[in-house]
Amino acid sequence: MGLPLFSAHDDPGPSFYHYARGAGLSTSSSGSDAASPHATTVVAVRYDHGVVMVGDRQATGSYIASRDVRKIEAADRFTALAISGTAARGMEFIRMAQLSFEHYEKMTDTALSLEGKANYLSPIIQRNNLSTPLIVLPLLAGWDQSHERGRIFEYDGAGGCYERFDFSTIGSGSPFAESTLRLGYAADLDLEGALDLGALALYEAGDNDPSTGGPDFVRNLFPMMVTISSAGFHELAHEQVAERFRVINERRTRSGGVAGGSLR
Repeated sequence: MGLPLFSAHDDPGPSFYHYARGAGLSTSSSGSDAASPHATTVVAVRYDHGVVMVGDRQATGSYIASRDVRKIEAADRFTALAISGTAARGMEFIRMAQLSFEHYEKMTDTALSLEGKANYLSPIIQRNNLSTPLIVLPLLAGWDQSHERGRIFEYDGAGGCYERFDFSTIGSGSPFAESTLRLGYAADLDLEGALDLGALALYEAGDNDPSTGGPDFVRNLFPMMVTISSAGFHELAHEQVAERFRVINERRTRSGGVAGGSLR
Protein backbone atom coordinates (compact mmCIF):
# COMPACT_ATOMS: atom_id res chain seq x y z
CA MET A 1 0.00 0.00 0.00
CA GLY A 2 1.37 3.44 -0.91
CA LEU A 3 1.20 6.66 1.04
CA PRO A 4 -2.25 8.28 1.22
CA LEU A 5 -2.76 11.16 -1.20
CA PHE A 6 -3.97 14.56 0.03
CA SER A 7 -5.11 17.65 -1.76
CA ALA A 8 -3.31 20.96 -1.29
CA HIS A 9 -6.00 22.01 1.19
CA ASP A 10 -5.94 19.00 3.50
CA ASP A 11 -2.28 17.92 3.34
CA PRO A 12 -1.34 17.20 6.99
CA GLY A 13 2.30 18.13 6.45
CA PRO A 14 5.24 16.46 8.21
CA SER A 15 3.72 16.48 11.70
CA PHE A 16 2.19 13.12 12.59
CA TYR A 17 0.90 14.60 15.86
CA HIS A 18 -1.17 17.20 14.00
CA TYR A 19 -2.40 14.55 11.57
CA ALA A 20 -3.44 12.25 14.44
CA ARG A 21 -5.35 15.03 16.19
CA GLY A 22 -7.08 16.07 12.97
CA ALA A 23 -8.09 12.48 12.24
CA GLY A 24 -9.35 11.94 15.79
CA LEU A 25 -6.65 9.38 16.54
CA SER A 26 -5.11 11.06 19.57
CA THR A 27 -6.33 10.13 23.01
CA SER A 28 -8.33 12.38 25.28
CA SER A 29 -6.39 14.53 27.71
CA SER A 30 -8.96 14.06 30.45
CA GLY A 31 -8.63 11.68 33.33
CA SER A 32 -7.00 11.24 36.70
CA ASP A 33 -3.67 9.85 37.70
CA ALA A 34 -4.97 8.53 41.02
CA ALA A 35 -4.57 4.90 39.99
CA SER A 36 -1.86 5.31 37.36
CA PRO A 37 1.50 3.66 38.08
CA HIS A 38 4.52 5.89 37.69
CA ALA A 39 7.79 5.00 35.99
CA THR A 40 11.18 5.89 37.47
CA THR A 41 14.35 6.26 37.07
CA VAL A 42 16.56 6.76 33.98
CA VAL A 43 20.06 8.17 33.59
CA ALA A 44 21.99 9.19 30.47
CA VAL A 45 25.78 9.65 30.35
CA ARG A 46 27.83 11.01 27.49
CA TYR A 47 31.09 9.30 26.62
CA ASP A 48 33.71 9.96 23.97
CA HIS A 49 31.81 8.18 21.18
CA GLY A 50 28.15 8.36 22.13
CA VAL A 51 25.66 8.12 24.99
CA VAL A 52 24.85 5.42 27.55
CA MET A 53 21.34 5.18 29.03
CA VAL A 54 20.36 3.06 32.04
CA GLY A 55 16.79 2.69 33.26
CA ASP A 56 15.15 0.78 36.09
CA ARG A 57 12.24 -1.55 35.30
CA GLN A 58 9.80 -0.75 38.10
CA ALA A 59 6.43 1.03 37.87
CA THR A 60 5.12 2.20 41.20
CA GLY A 61 1.77 3.49 42.46
CA SER A 62 0.72 2.98 46.06
CA TYR A 63 2.34 -0.43 45.50
CA ILE A 64 4.74 -2.01 43.00
CA ALA A 65 2.56 -2.25 39.89
CA SER A 66 5.16 -3.88 37.64
CA ARG A 67 8.77 -4.99 37.91
CA ASP A 68 9.46 -5.39 34.20
CA VAL A 69 8.64 -2.12 32.41
CA ARG A 70 10.74 -1.01 29.44
CA LYS A 71 11.37 2.71 29.92
CA ILE A 72 13.92 3.17 27.14
CA GLU A 73 13.09 2.54 23.50
CA ALA A 74 14.60 3.37 20.14
CA ALA A 75 12.72 6.30 18.62
CA ASP A 76 14.64 5.53 15.43
CA ARG A 77 18.00 4.00 14.55
CA PHE A 78 20.10 6.79 16.08
CA THR A 79 17.77 8.09 18.80
CA ALA A 80 16.67 6.74 22.19
CA LEU A 81 13.71 8.02 24.18
CA ALA A 82 13.16 7.32 27.87
CA ILE A 83 10.23 8.26 30.08
CA SER A 84 9.40 8.99 33.69
CA GLY A 85 6.05 9.98 35.16
CA THR A 86 2.75 8.28 34.35
CA ALA A 87 3.77 4.93 32.89
CA ALA A 88 0.81 4.33 30.54
CA ARG A 89 0.94 7.83 29.07
CA GLY A 90 4.72 7.56 28.78
CA MET A 91 4.47 4.39 26.68
CA GLU A 92 1.95 6.15 24.44
CA PHE A 93 4.34 9.09 24.20
CA ILE A 94 7.16 6.83 22.98
CA ARG A 95 4.92 5.33 20.30
CA MET A 96 3.81 8.80 19.20
CA ALA A 97 7.44 9.92 18.89
CA GLN A 98 8.36 6.83 16.86
CA LEU A 99 5.46 7.40 14.48
CA SER A 100 6.13 11.13 14.27
CA PHE A 101 9.77 10.73 13.24
CA GLU A 102 8.87 8.06 10.68
CA HIS A 103 5.99 10.15 9.33
CA TYR A 104 8.22 13.21 8.94
CA GLU A 105 10.81 11.21 7.03
CA LYS A 106 8.22 9.70 4.69
CA MET A 107 6.48 13.02 4.03
CA THR A 108 9.65 15.05 3.40
CA ASP A 109 12.03 12.34 2.16
CA THR A 110 14.58 13.49 4.73
CA ALA A 111 15.25 12.75 8.38
CA LEU A 112 14.90 15.25 11.20
CA SER A 113 18.15 16.34 12.77
CA LEU A 114 18.66 15.21 16.37
CA GLU A 115 18.08 18.76 17.58
CA GLY A 116 14.95 18.89 15.42
CA LYS A 117 13.64 15.71 17.06
CA ALA A 118 14.27 17.18 20.50
CA ASN A 119 12.43 20.40 19.64
CA TYR A 120 9.62 18.49 17.91
CA LEU A 121 8.69 16.85 21.22
CA SER A 122 8.44 20.09 23.22
CA PRO A 123 4.90 21.16 22.20
CA ILE A 124 3.63 17.58 22.62
CA ILE A 125 4.99 17.51 26.18
CA GLN A 126 3.51 20.94 26.86
CA ARG A 127 0.03 19.98 25.63
CA ASN A 128 0.06 16.80 27.68
CA ASN A 129 1.47 18.15 30.93
CA LEU A 130 -0.50 21.41 31.03
CA SER A 131 -3.85 19.86 30.13
CA THR A 132 -3.89 16.59 32.08
CA PRO A 133 -2.72 15.24 35.45
CA LEU A 134 -0.98 12.38 33.59
CA ILE A 135 2.44 14.01 33.65
CA VAL A 136 5.27 12.63 31.51
CA LEU A 137 8.90 13.81 31.56
CA PRO A 138 10.97 12.21 28.80
CA LEU A 139 14.69 12.11 28.17
CA LEU A 140 16.03 12.03 24.62
CA ALA A 141 19.54 10.99 23.63
CA GLY A 142 21.08 10.14 20.32
CA TRP A 143 23.94 10.21 17.89
CA ASP A 144 24.13 13.45 15.94
CA GLN A 145 25.21 12.38 12.47
CA SER A 146 25.94 15.95 11.41
CA HIS A 147 28.28 16.73 14.29
CA GLU A 148 29.38 13.12 14.88
CA ARG A 149 28.85 13.09 18.63
CA GLY A 150 26.37 11.93 21.23
CA ARG A 151 23.90 14.45 22.60
CA ILE A 152 21.40 14.48 25.49
CA PHE A 153 18.22 16.58 25.76
CA GLU A 154 16.05 16.91 28.86
CA TYR A 155 12.71 18.67 29.40
CA ASP A 156 10.87 20.55 32.10
CA GLY A 157 7.19 20.02 32.87
CA ALA A 158 6.10 22.77 30.47
CA GLY A 159 8.00 21.30 27.52
CA GLY A 160 11.13 23.42 27.74
CA CYS A 161 14.02 21.60 26.03
CA TYR A 162 17.59 21.81 27.34
CA GLU A 163 20.74 20.14 26.13
CA ARG A 164 23.04 18.54 28.70
CA PHE A 165 26.68 18.19 27.78
CA ASP A 166 27.62 15.67 30.47
CA PHE A 167 24.75 13.62 31.92
CA SER A 168 21.09 13.80 32.85
CA THR A 169 18.65 11.91 35.02
CA ILE A 170 14.86 11.75 35.32
CA GLY A 171 12.49 10.21 37.84
CA SER A 172 12.13 10.08 41.61
CA GLY A 173 15.57 8.53 42.08
CA SER A 174 17.25 11.53 40.42
CA PRO A 175 18.78 13.09 43.57
CA PHE A 176 20.67 9.90 44.39
CA ALA A 177 21.62 9.08 40.81
CA GLU A 178 22.76 12.62 40.08
CA SER A 179 25.00 12.73 43.16
CA THR A 180 26.80 9.64 41.87
CA LEU A 181 27.05 11.07 38.36
CA ARG A 182 28.46 14.37 39.63
CA LEU A 183 31.17 12.59 41.59
CA GLY A 184 32.10 10.12 38.88
CA TYR A 185 31.72 11.96 35.59
CA ALA A 186 34.77 12.95 33.53
CA ALA A 187 34.82 14.56 30.10
CA ASP A 188 37.06 11.78 28.73
CA LEU A 189 34.91 8.81 29.77
CA ASP A 190 35.14 5.83 27.44
CA LEU A 191 32.32 3.35 26.85
CA GLU A 192 33.23 1.02 29.73
CA GLY A 193 33.59 3.93 32.12
CA ALA A 194 30.22 5.35 31.11
CA LEU A 195 28.52 1.95 31.50
CA ASP A 196 30.07 1.47 34.95
CA LEU A 197 29.07 4.96 36.08
CA GLY A 198 25.52 4.67 34.72
CA ALA A 199 25.03 1.31 36.43
CA LEU A 200 26.34 2.65 39.73
CA ALA A 201 24.08 5.71 39.55
CA LEU A 202 21.04 3.49 38.98
CA TYR A 203 22.15 1.14 41.77
CA GLU A 204 22.34 4.10 44.19
CA ALA A 205 18.90 5.31 43.12
CA GLY A 206 17.42 1.85 43.67
CA ASP A 207 19.18 1.54 47.02
CA ASN A 208 17.83 4.84 48.36
CA ASP A 209 14.57 5.63 46.54
CA PRO A 210 11.64 3.31 47.37
CA SER A 211 10.01 3.94 43.97
CA THR A 212 13.07 2.95 41.94
CA GLY A 213 13.71 -0.72 41.26
CA GLY A 214 17.36 -1.66 41.34
CA PRO A 215 18.75 -5.06 40.35
CA ASP A 216 16.47 -7.91 41.45
CA PHE A 217 18.72 -10.93 42.00
CA VAL A 218 15.82 -13.09 43.24
CA ARG A 219 13.76 -12.68 40.06
CA ASN A 220 16.79 -12.25 37.80
CA LEU A 221 15.53 -8.83 36.64
CA PHE A 222 17.97 -6.03 35.93
CA PRO A 223 17.83 -2.44 34.67
CA MET A 224 17.99 -1.75 30.94
CA MET A 225 21.31 -0.57 29.55
CA VAL A 226 21.62 0.82 26.02
CA THR A 227 24.21 2.65 23.97
CA ILE A 228 23.65 5.09 21.12
CA SER A 229 26.65 5.68 18.87
CA SER A 230 27.61 5.90 15.20
CA ALA A 231 26.59 2.22 15.03
CA GLY A 232 23.08 3.16 16.15
CA PHE A 233 20.88 2.08 19.08
CA HIS A 234 22.10 -1.05 20.88
CA GLU A 235 20.66 -2.75 23.97
CA LEU A 236 23.09 -4.73 26.10
CA ALA A 237 22.32 -8.40 26.57
CA HIS A 238 20.73 -9.54 29.82
CA GLU A 239 23.83 -11.38 31.04
CA GLN A 240 26.11 -8.41 30.32
CA VAL A 241 23.87 -6.18 32.43
CA ALA A 242 23.50 -8.78 35.19
CA GLU A 243 27.26 -9.22 35.50
CA ARG A 244 27.83 -5.47 35.81
CA PHE A 245 25.32 -5.19 38.65
CA ARG A 246 26.61 -8.33 40.36
CA VAL A 247 30.06 -6.74 40.56
CA ILE A 248 28.60 -3.65 42.27
CA ASN A 249 26.50 -5.76 44.62
CA GLU A 250 29.41 -8.00 45.63
CA ARG A 251 31.55 -4.97 46.33
CA ARG A 252 28.84 -3.49 48.56
CA THR A 253 28.34 -6.84 50.29
CA ARG A 254 32.02 -7.00 51.19
CA SER A 255 31.86 -3.48 52.67
CA GLY A 256 28.67 -4.18 54.61
CA GLY A 257 26.66 -1.75 52.47
CA VAL A 258 29.04 1.16 52.97
CA ALA A 259 30.11 2.93 49.80
CA GLY A 260 33.63 3.39 51.14
CA GLY A 261 36.31 5.86 50.13
CA SER A 262 36.19 5.09 46.42
CA LEU A 263 33.25 5.94 44.17
CA ARG A 264 33.65 2.67 42.29
